[in-house]
Amino acid sequence: MNSTRMSVEEPSSTQNAVPMDTAEASVPEPAPTVNGDIDTSDPDISLRAKQLLDGVHGENVEDVLNSTLTVVDSVKSTPVPPYVIDCVHFMTDFVTQRNCPVRGISIVESLLSKTHVSGVLSSVHSDLVQLCLAAKILSPALKYLDCEVTSISADEVMDVKYVLQYYYYGGSLYAALRNFSRALHFFEICLSVPSQQTTSAIQVVAYQKLTLISILSGRRLNVRLPSVHSSIPHLCRPYSNLLQIAAEEDAEKFAATIAQMTPFLEKHSNLGLAKQALEFIRQKNVKKFQSTFVSLKLCSLASHLKLSVEEVEKRLRKMIISGDLSAQICKKEGMVWFNKHNEEFDNDAAIEKLKTSLETCMASFQKAKELNTAVSLDPKLLSKISESESRKDNMPTSSSWDFPVQGKSKKLLSFLE
Repeated sequence: MNSTRMSVEEPSSTQNAVPMDTAEASVPEPAPTVNGDIDTSDPDISLRAKQLLDGVHGENVEDVLNSTLTVVDSVKSTPVPPYVIDCVHFMTDFVTQRNCPVRGISIVESLLSKTHVSGVLSSVHSDLVQLCLAAKILSPALKYLDCEVTSISADEVMDVKYVLQYYYYGGSLYAALRNFSRALHFFEICLSVPSQQTTSAIQVVAYQKLTLISILSGRRLNVRLPSVHSSIPHLCRPYSNLLQIAAEEDAEKFAATIAQMTPFLEKHSNLGLAKQALEFIRQKNVKKFQSTFVSLKLCSLASHLKLSVEEVEKRLRKMIISGDLSAQICKKEGMVWFNKHNEEFDNDAAIEKLKTSLETCMASFQKAKELNTAVSLDPKLLSKISESESRKDNMPTSSSWDFPVQGKSKKLLSFLE
């Protein structure tokens, strides 16, 4: 079986970042070739395609890549001949097995640039995602993954395994970018696809990833499996147990379970995701103290979390830097102060809100300016101002005012009238 490895370590902010552990998926063997469908109108294309599909090139990577490129270049428009698709599938498996998947990306991209239809899924899309994931160069696949699939290509008889691979590899790619909502979406579709009468190995590993990602994203696992796939949760019982333990939010119990399952998780290349899930549970427990306490001693927090003071301080600093927690640490006093309002302004929603507020303020200022101008030029107001100025000029000096000890001055009353 072919296998593709990806890292699930915490990625950087770049688009092509890949996390820390590997996510390995076993996929079925390549579909049977269709040498009989090769078009013999071009002898060179025919020879190269037949050599590829018959395995004449053996271990020579350059020959496989050059022959595949020649076959792909012969395609001018849709529909794509079946032998071209078979050649691309063969090349994908070939370069992946020989640890040089990056060399096949441009060839598959070249074919898709001529044949891709928005919203239509072909088997070649799964090849591109598989190669990008194996090469840890994710951006070429994202422009296709970000578009929702509305139909399956009618130009080829597509094996269901390519649909499953597309959604499984796509979910793994989004998980690598820590886009967990999108990863869950892809894994759920993978599990919802009706395949053979027996459960697909791809769907089993998709369910394993789905379980762990639902834990570390804090979302409830809610996927409806076709009746033919109802045995998947039983095949993944250890992961179902992890899900139940995670619901208890007991980090120590979850950590102990992971320690016991380490060989099992390593076998499925899910240890990295399990550790990230544990980290999420611990962070969630820390946030509970934020909603309860204004300040807390580090030693008390360490006692509740069953960690050392140094580990708690390190964890708090990491959460503050990443923006997951709003707090201040005083190492001298051994205290942590929690802020009740943990507002974040480094996201699109906050920027849009700030932009809207600024536009409202500017519009209000402009309106006030216009009203001020209109009022300043109003004839009635100008007339009153002129009368007021003339009255000021005719007002008597302070020495002429008569303020008797009892009663009001006649001069003052006449002026007020």
